[in-house]
Amino acid sequence: MVPGALGVGFVVASFGAAVGALSLVQYLYTQRANPGAAWFMGNMASVAVFCLTYGLALLIFDPTVRAALAAVVFVCLTFMGPFFLAFGLDYTGRGDLIRTPLFGASMAVPVLSAGMTATNAVHGLVWTDFQIDPVFGLATVTYTVQPWGVFALLFSLGTAAVGSLLLVGAILSYGALYRREATAIILSTVPPSVGGSLWLFSVGPVPQLHLMAPFMLVHVALDAYAFVGTHMFETNPATQRTAERTGLDSLSDPVLVLDAEGQIVQANDRARALFSAPALDSFPASLEAVLGAPLETLRERGELSPEANGGATFALSYTPLTDPSGDSVGSMLVLYDITEQRRREQQLGVLNRVLRHNLRNEMTVISGYAELLESNVTDPTHVTQAKTIVDASDRLNAIAEKARAFEEVQQRTTQPAALSVADVLADVVTETAAAGDDATVDWTVTPPSLRLRTDEVVLSLLLRNLVQNAVVHAETPDPTVTITVTRSASADDTARFEIRDQNDPIPDQEIQTLRAGEETPLQHGQGIGLWIVYWCVQQLHADIRFAYDDGNVLIVTVPPMTP
Repeated sequence: MVPGALGVGFVVASFGAAVGALSLVQYLYTQRANPGAAWFMGNMASVAVFCLTYGLALLIFDPTVRAALAAVVFVCLTFMGPFFLAFGLDYTGRGDLIRTPLFGASMAVPVLSAGMTATNAVHGLVWTDFQIDPVFGLATVTYTVQPWGVFALLFSLGTAAVGSLLLVGAILSYGALYRREATAIILSTVPPSVGGSLWLFSVGPVPQLHLMAPFMLVHVALDAYAFVGTHMFETNPATQRTAERTGLDSLSDPVLVLDAEGQIVQANDRARALFSAPALDSFPASLEAVLGAPLETLRERGELSPEANGGATFALSYTPLTDPSGDSVGSMLVLYDITEQRRREQQLGVLNRVLRHNLRNEMTVISGYAELLESNVTDPTHVTQAKTIVDASDRLNAIAEKARAFEEVQQRTTQPAALSVADVLADVVTETAAAGDDATVDWTVTPPSLRLRTDEVVLSLLLRNLVQNAVVHAETPDPTVTITVTRSASADDTARFEIRDQNDPIPDQEIQTLRAGEETPLQHGQGIGLWIVYWCVQQLHADIRFAYDDGNVLIVTVPPMTP
């Protein structure tokens, strides 16, 4: 039998829809890492096989072959809806639901239908009375769809409808950002749903023809517009939904939500107020246009100073966003105002430079003239007064020198290396003697070959200040400081430094101030010596404990630094 013109049109339309669907599958394969893409590939593959098989079946009059092709067509119909539902869940940020037993049960329906369709000749639960009933010169068929067949087809239509509702929710929740593509996808489900319903319920003058196949041309065209003509997978609701779960609206700091391509797709009110730029009037927006630099540069800098915000400085916190299934859907930038912190650092830097340079230079002048005065006066009272000035200026110079040394340590990058603990202690003792202190420093290292991987400069500064503190606060003119170094009992690669003196106990206020980590008007230390010790301990990731046993006992445990 030769098909008429209308019959040829139906076949061509079916094959055309199959070609279009296969082209979309090929495009979707390049987007398969994006939320929902893989599931929509499954939907489009089902469409392609359905349309290709149905177009071919219209040309086959052999009853056995025609029945086999009809079975393939039927199975494809049962898979389309669940695949579309999975797409809607994944695309809107609900991918975790796909891994639930409930969704597994929904996918079991088409799988079970495939088995029942393949064995329908045995039980007849899918259809009965199958026969070829030609129209328009085509090998159309009629058969009575049985309860399981009706259920499977209606289930497919229902799951597709739920998937469409999820996309409607995305439009309502996120506005114009996803409106075009989501609307196109929703509309694309209407023609095949109408065609399938007309065929299932035998409505129309030619119930033998399955109008879903030619109607798929409209379906594929709308899908092609959504996926290729817009930014369907460049931005997706999964990014915003994930960002909302992080408490986007509850954050008082400026927050920008970026999609997988690094474009801004959402901003809270604080961010909109901070960046009053036209670029944030619509999404997606270019991150570089709003912040003045690409994401990689911003992450490297770690800070941002918007020109339109009066010189304020913000620290950038970058957080990857993943959906409940663990897939990446974008990222979030949170901006923390650190303007006051930077101003304090600047002020401290200025004060430190004044302390190191101006104060030291002036105190050197004062000390020089005081020493000159001391050597030229004979009155005992004047000699004592001059010596008091010299001693005070020496103490201030020592403070300035400590501040200078510590600033150098703070500004340097720690350089861990395996070093001999005995060599470090020998250098510390030599420097102490060179400073003119009348003190005895006894030290032992067990084993003598003990080595420690740490920063030598910071460790040396730590030990020097511990010795100097013990010497400065000694009541006797020739104090003794004892340093004992052993391996830590809890870790072979950790060194335990025990520093003992014969002084009065370190005031509790000093220790409490260090433990608090800050100085307050009602609680402050006597100097910066122990503070330098504290900062060195922090930089070495060490631990310090204070005790008293006929003298102060300071125990510093220094772990090895990683390379």
